[in-house]
Amino acid sequence: MLNLTEIFDSIWEALAKGRVHARDAFHTPAVGTVRAGQPEVRTVVLRHVDSQAGILGFHTDRRSPKVQDLTTGSTLAWHFYDHERKVQIRARGSGLVHIDDEVADEAWGEVAPLGRRCYGQIKGPGVSSTDPQVGLPSLEALEAEEPSVVAECRENFCVIRSRLTEIDWFYLQFQGHRRARFTRTQSDWQSMWVAP
Repeated sequence: MLNLTEIFDSIWEALAKGRVHARDAFHTPAVGTVRAGQPEVRTVVLRHVDSQAGILGFHTDRRSPKVQDLTTGSTLAWHFYDHERKVQIRARGSGLVHIDDEVADEAWGEVAPLGRRCYGQIKGPGVSSTDPQVGLPSLEALEAEEPSVVAECRENFCVIRSRLTEIDWFYLQFQGHRRARFTRTQSDWQSMWVAP
């Protein structure tokens, strides 16, 4: 049986693996925000894991309503579940929006042309349309790094980084579930067992 320190380390190892491997269950967590007093949940791709700083991150379109949720002070809630491992991880933390800074520039440099194309659609996410086509830019132009097309896509690109303040780990097993909570303090993390 793992102790609390081993569980905490296993959480960050699993998240790091999920960031890298697209088929991993932790690669696409659900992220929740609050908008006008109502919860909003969507799936994102885990793009950043920093265990030392306790930070997770993902990319999004700066026109997305979740960006507005975060600029008005909403915190982020994360949900990961792996059926094979029988592990659920829930986490909460701040949501910091990076648009025109070094964090966003560095992340943009790692996005392939096919991924960049998503940020060039004519309408922002959630905007009503009579046409199911979203008006994507030419993939060929992005692969050729045509400056005007790349700049148009980059303008809509945004990075969200979340500094976690709490992590809840839940392990399902028929002999009895186990649950642990980790809360950030000023200098470290406090850990405790909690009832499942």
